[in-house]
Amino acid sequence: MKIFVAGAGGFVGGALLKRLAGHDLVLPSRAPGKFRRAGVKGEFPQFSEDLAGLAAAAAPEVVINLLGVIRETPGAGFSLVHEEYTRRLLAGARAAGVKKFIQMSALGAAPDSPSAYQRSKYAGEEAVRASGLPYVIFRPSFITGEGQRLTADLKALSRYLPFFAAPSDAYAAPVRADRVAACFARAAEDPAVKNELFELGGDRVVSFRDLLANALAEAGVRRPVLGLPRRFFLPLLPLFALLPEPPMTREQYLMLARPNVPSGAFRGVKDLLGP
Repeated sequence: MKIFVAGAGGFVGGALLKRLAGHDLVLPSRAPGKFRRAGVKGEFPQFSEDLAGLAAAAAPEVVINLLGVIRETPGAGFSLVHEEYTRRLLAGARAAGVKKFIQMSALGAAPDSPSAYQRSKYAGEEAVRASGLPYVIFRPSFITGEGQRLTADLKALSRYLPFFAAPSDAYAAPVRADRVAACFARAAEDPAVKNELFELGGDRVVSFRDLLANALAEAGVRRPVLGLPRRFFLPLLPLFALLPEPPMTREQYLMLARPNVPSGAFRGVKDLLGP
């Protein structure tokens, strides 16, 4: 099967490519040498803003959209990456007559979210639902595993900080990257999985204080982690914004207003993969 994956160079993309190794892959990239050095086989067209043209020219059977940013930067805002890029990929997918479009969204995506990130993720979902193409939308909770940027950031910060602090009243259901990748692969390969939204979470609900403590332990860093109410961090956000890599942005603060856990209204990981 020919599968076009946008955003394959990211954290989840690395796990997904292992699952899709037996397929004909088209992986647009600004640095295709990264894939070749990793032994990934496929086509590596140069990534460009013309995502519709890239997808149409590839003529795939399935398009997977993993493109996303957690922090806005000049030229890569939430609206552009999560909404406009999705629309461009959908246009290319329609032109190619793809059999399925698979979208990476996020738990908390909603039109009335206080977070622009979550509103933009929902807008991307709406574009997919309105496209007329068979689709699958995944909303994962916090994704863990090898290559998670949080681990590297914590190790770097631990050189300067004697302790960490994180909200004790904000919650997530961490899900491993390999499980998320397996869900995407199942959706790509199984024709019966279509026109459905899935919420992907792990078996345990933990506070972000515990999530941070677990990440530090996995990184081999010994630092105490203080659990504090989320509101404690609000007056610190302007100070955090002055740092090159803020430990918490305003967007992330707003995202923590609602639990990052599956609602139970949609099917999830075990429905696709089993126990």
